[in-house]
Amino acid sequence: MKVRCIILDDEFPARELLKDYISKFAHLELVGSFKSPLEALPLLQENKVDLMFLDIQMPDITGIDFLKSLTKKPLVVFTTAYSEYAIEGYALDVLDYLVKPFPLERFMHTINKVGDRMNHRNETPAPATAAQVDVKDYMMVKADHKIYRLKFKDILFIEGLREYVTFYCENEKIVSLESLRKLEQELENHGFMRVHKSYIVNVEKISAFYGNQLKLDHVTKYIPIGKSYKEVVNKRLVNS
Repeated sequence: MKVRCIILDDEFPARELLKDYISKFAHLELVGSFKSPLEALPLLQENKVDLMFLDIQMPDITGIDFLKSLTKKPLVVFTTAYSEYAIEGYALDVLDYLVKPFPLERFMHTINKVGDRMNHRNETPAPATAAQVDVKDYMMVKADHKIYRLKFKDILFIEGLREYVTFYCENEKIVSLESLRKLEQELENHGFMRVHKSYIVNVEKISAFYGNQLKLDHVTKYIPIGKSYKEVVNKRLVNS
């Protein structure tokens, strides 16, 4: 799902920096960039914005006053050179507060918070249990000078080749500079299993299991099972 974003900042360099950062995330879509909140009002009134990067000090109206005037508010991230507004910002339920100049790593932290908040909005409320420890259902993957947000349920399998890995999803293939061993540790609690020195599979996508190979949903080729992994695979699939 695309996250529709707008930028509200009267400074051109600040708008360009945010445009550049947003373009690096495949799931973010920039639908507008404005130097004045009044210019952005029609788009916001159409309720077609999920996330707003909002400067505080602007000529016509401050970002804080503009935010207070909105009846329907998207998720908001304040971007400003003045840290003293942080407390008031959080009182307005602002998702995050970026103090200029901020690096890409700090921006990425904000985007992770956006994902968590939007997932929480879309969840059906249910009684909390002790087993509900990790509600994260996605991972961030760097590839092609962008940062992709991949939902675990959309990943079919991962193939490793030297220092690169390829994420195979139903509708796309993403090649990233990553360690398969590191991914194995990261994904073992999210329904994935290492079945070969070169393959990690989404267990929920396995449609058939026989001999030394696996058949996955939406995948034409068979995934081999390594000799050293066969016993673990047998126990996992037969006893599940």
